[in-house]
Amino acid sequence: MNVYAPIILCFVPFVTMFALFTILVPKISVVKELVASLAGLLALIPITLAQFLIPGMRLFGQSSAGGILLYSIVFLGLVEECFKALLLFIVGAKEEKLSCWFCYSLLAGLIFGSFESVIYFLLDIQTIGHGVTLNLIYLRMFTAVLVHTLCAGLGGFTVYYFKNIRRNVWPLLNAVLIHGLYDYFVSFDTYVKFFCIIVILSAAIKCRVCFLQIAEEERNKKSAKRTVIDPNKTIEMPKNPAIIIPVKNTVPEDTLVSETDVIDEDAEDFDQIEREAKSELKAAKKPAAKKAPAKKDSRANASSKTKSAAKTEGKTAKRAAPSASKKSASKPASKTKATAKPKTGAVKSAGKPKSASAKKTSSKPKTGAAKKSAPKTKGKK
Repeated sequence: MNVYAPIILCFVPFVTMFALFTILVPKISVVKELVASLAGLLALIPITLAQFLIPGMRLFGQSSAGGILLYSIVFLGLVEECFKALLLFIVGAKEEKLSCWFCYSLLAGLIFGSFESVIYFLLDIQTIGHGVTLNLIYLRMFTAVLVHTLCAGLGGFTVYYFKNIRRNVWPLLNAVLIHGLYDYFVSFDTYVKFFCIIVILSAAIKCRVCFLQIAEEERNKKSAKRTVIDPNKTIEMPKNPAIIIPVKNTVPEDTLVSETDVIDEDAEDFDQIEREAKSELKAAKKPAAKKAPAKKDSRANASSKTKSAAKTEGKTAKRAAPSASKKSASKPASKTKATAKPKTGAVKSAGKPKSASAKKTSSKPKTGAAKKSAPKTKGKK
């Protein structure tokens, strides 16, 4: 049997997942996929050195079940998962999309498990038959390789926490515990080994829970950034600001648009805010619009009063004009009468010589003298 065929078979899951992630996951980087795969391969070097150089079984004991459990959790789970998580830092999780980062972490764990299957195949091919070795490869595809993949995803969540949100090592500790429990149950030759299936399912559930938790924390962080205003920074107002400041208290204080009313966490469209502010301003200007005609009416009444007063003055002036003309007409008549009477007297006294005083009186008769002379002439008659 060809030896290369089982080796290629060990990497079939990795190649398949790499292609699926590249096609199905949006905005994923092929370069970072390759870097994450390289990080998973590089993790084999320190892990292999630690496990072969440090006598782990002698430290924890080989006979007791407790010693095997500690060996599986501390020596196998802690060493492998810590080195895989540390090497994921070279991929760069800063401001990376969560779904893409989870895919990178899974690829790192998947290539690690695939290469580990190759190592076990090369170690067991000399002692075990080829048929049994192929069965072990198929079994590891759905057990050990899957555990390495999911645990690397949990370790990747810890790296993502450190780079983008906060310090949180709980996903990595869960990965260490799950890995250790899997190795512990697989070490038995009895039915206890089937508990490893429960461990694998719990790893998948834990990955789902951590993914949703991180996504929720990212949403909360973004909403907090939108609402918090730094007093040291200047705020750039939009071209059409929604905050309207009235002039000379033309709008009632109850209808003013305040800053807290305008800024809304869910309102991200300035046009919507502007429309709401304009509607509130129109509602506030309605009482002022009703009061404006009253001022116009008062002005109209004042103008009408002035016009009526002018008309009455004009009428009185017209009435006073005829009476004044009649008086003026009566005065010249009296003057003519007064001037005519001295002429009669002058005719009667024609033979007498005229003096200077008589000339003056005849040329300019006084109205008062004329009036007095009138009854005298009547008496003479």
